[in-house]
Amino acid sequence: MDNTVRTCLLILTFIAGTACLYVMRDLITPFALAIFIWLIIDAFARWMDGLSSKIPYGLALTVAILTVVAGLIGIIIIIADTASDVAQQAPRYQERLSEIFSWIGQKSGQSDLTFSSLNNRFGLVEKIQAGMAGFASSIQGVVSNFMLIAIYVAFLFAAQSSFPKKMDDLFPDTKRRAQAQKVGARIRQSIEKYLGVQTIISLMQTVVSYIAMTAVGLDNALFWALVIFILNYIPIVGGFAAIALPVIFALVQFDSLTPILVLSGALFGAQFIIGNTIQPKMMGDSMNLSALVVVLSLTLWGALWGGVGAFLSAPLTVIIMIVLAQFKTTHWIAVLLSADGQPDLDPEEKATKNATPGM
Repeated sequence: MDNTVRTCLLILTFIAGTACLYVMRDLITPFALAIFIWLIIDAFARWMDGLSSKIPYGLALTVAILTVVAGLIGIIIIIADTASDVAQQAPRYQERLSEIFSWIGQKSGQSDLTFSSLNNRFGLVEKIQAGMAGFASSIQGVVSNFMLIAIYVAFLFAAQSSFPKKMDDLFPDTKRRAQAQKVGARIRQSIEKYLGVQTIISLMQTVVSYIAMTAVGLDNALFWALVIFILNYIPIVGGFAAIALPVIFALVQFDSLTPILVLSGALFGAQFIIGNTIQPKMMGDSMNLSALVVVLSLTLWGALWGGVGAFLSAPLTVIIMIVLAQFKTTHWIAVLLSADGQPDLDPEEKATKNATPGM
């Protein structure tokens, strides 16, 4: 096939695939979340099963499922409690906002710059209420899909035992079957390692941040710790937002700059130290995505699937890269997506290939 025709077909396929992902997002996103929850539960269960021969896989799986369910219920309770507390404290926060705008007006020479004037001009209260309503709607959407996601997860576990037989039927040829199993194992290993490392890193940053927020007396510190934990799964942008949102809230709460500066330093220090020292060592090159691709994938998946797309942008892009690397026609795309130009090799193969013979 002519290279021009092949390139045009690839472009058209990309456009059609992207359009399908966007149009069918309400159907696909719950199933995508179910797959990743299934991987998390299964990896957690296999990890507990490997700790001791006395722990059967069934018991480990039950503990893993109960842990995930308890975590989801805890998230819902924390969000509901925080919403009630913010509603009660709204007059105090509004008064503090008025003081902040008055101070800014004095410094900028605009004496009429107050929260009331800005509210009359731009409708800030209505926009805040609309934002809160949108947030509540998003939470309601996740909760409403919870049963559907749970059903998907249950059926994934029910069908898990039949996967090897289906692989044999799909790939009768031994070599092709071995290659497919290798690709599937690498995809699963990369995703499990990414999710596992991100969970550990998020927990570390959340604990440090919660201690700092509690120490300075920030309101709803448990809620902000939850926000930090979730945002750290979103590449690049999530880390900045995890620092900015609690600090902005601290500006509204505190009258003095001292607790705000202490909190800012603690949150930034935790993000910088953990993100630049511990995380790279734990993550290694399991993702093998260039920094530019991470940013672009975050933008693309976020535009297609919203928050779920941003949350899953990195692992979804890794899956696409590994699959594209298996075909000669699309191998060059996988090379561009990868960080080291070797998208079809796992870390062990790279170490063997790149090893320098000793003198």
